[in-house]
Amino acid sequence: MVNDTLFGFTMQGHGTPRQHELLHTKEQRARAAVLGLTQEILQRSLEAEVTKQLGEPRSYRSDAQIVWHCRRCGTRLQRHIRRNGHYRRQLTVREGTISLRVPEICCRCGGYADVAWETLTPRLRYWIDVELDSIRHYLVGTSYRLVADAASTQSHVHISHLEGWRAMQRAGGTDREDDRGKGKPDLGPCPRAVILDDVHVPVAGEDLVFLIAVTHDGRVLLLDGPTSRTTESWVQALECLSDHGIGPEAGLVAAVVDGDSAIREAVALVWPRVVMQRCVWHILDQVAHGVMEVYGPESLDGKRIVEEARRIFWHDPRKPGAMAEAARLLQAFLAAHKGRRWAETVSRAFVEGTEYLRTPGVPRTNGRAERVIRELRRRTKVMDGFKSKRGAAHFAVIWSLWNNERRRLAHERQRLQRPRNLKTSHSHPKLL
Repeated sequence: MVNDTLFGFTMQGHGTPRQHELLHTKEQRARAAVLGLTQEILQRSLEAEVTKQLGEPRSYRSDAQIVWHCRRCGTRLQRHIRRNGHYRRQLTVREGTISLRVPEICCRCGGYADVAWETLTPRLRYWIDVELDSIRHYLVGTSYRLVADAASTQSHVHISHLEGWRAMQRAGGTDREDDRGKGKPDLGPCPRAVILDDVHVPVAGEDLVFLIAVTHDGRVLLLDGPTSRTTESWVQALECLSDHGIGPEAGLVAAVVDGDSAIREAVALVWPRVVMQRCVWHILDQVAHGVMEVYGPESLDGKRIVEEARRIFWHDPRKPGAMAEAARLLQAFLAAHKGRRWAETVSRAFVEGTEYLRTPGVPRTNGRAERVIRELRRRTKVMDGFKSKRGAAHFAVIWSLWNNERRRLAHERQRLQRPRNLKTSHSHPKLL
């Protein structure tokens, strides 16, 4: 049974009939009050835009150039443009539908002015609150159809599920080719280390990837794609980061990678002065894979070998002599497992796997990127991929911005939380 109506809840016996009657009255009055307030605010905003361009009604108009222009003669002179009454326009907001009196602006030649309203978007039946509500629910995991159902229930107006998709495309529709060099988005301060990874995503039946660049504290610097998992794609992504102030010149020291050769080659080409820290977790996972092929997944000897490899790479960088201890454990491991596949894996990965011990402030794993990937997969797994590369690219723009804003708000809430230990936080602790 559908539970988004009062009838459905009443049939299930949730609440008394009187409670549902009062709830219905409350919702009706609240909706009517909000609709009236919204209509008044938008109407005043439209009149204020006209006054800003043409001045007060029946006032003197000068030869000043205004933003609006006549579609017929092209003039922008204020004294040639005038008011010409109003026309009605129905607009759907989150609480319902309102009727606005939109001012008509014409020229003395008889043509109408080309007006770019800041209050209203041309040819759109829904106001921005409907679009933002759809985007917000979609990003947290709701499908387009469920978003449309919820919006229709709230506004008492049928809203198509395509409206949420169109809102996402409009919000994320930025041309990244033209964005380079002009109107650069603010990525924040350049971190000391950047974590690079990728995540697979199906697009129109094709297996593509999003290229991800994350800071050590979880801030998404780049979510590029969908594209292929090649060195050329990573070179373009890193060059885009360099264009936006993320690079060695701004203070970047290291890049944390998972061992992908395409990422390593791109870093060496674009950021040759940046050192690479290979993810310790991926090194140990590769060691465990080789060990389990020989000893089996439940073997105690296999687990012991993986633990020996973990001791080589897992150290406290603040502890004196950590690098010397790692080198000593490496020699003992190679002597004990000479000729084995996992010994060669540890030997090849030792230099990059212990870079965090030589370069302070560099994370030893790409755990932050993996967490971002899990959040991204949680959003995309409920969909059957993306239908086009354009739709996937627009989604990537919106999702990365939303993820960073959610992270910022979470840190702000954590900072504002009152400490639980009242004995240390209270200015006048209770005397015992």
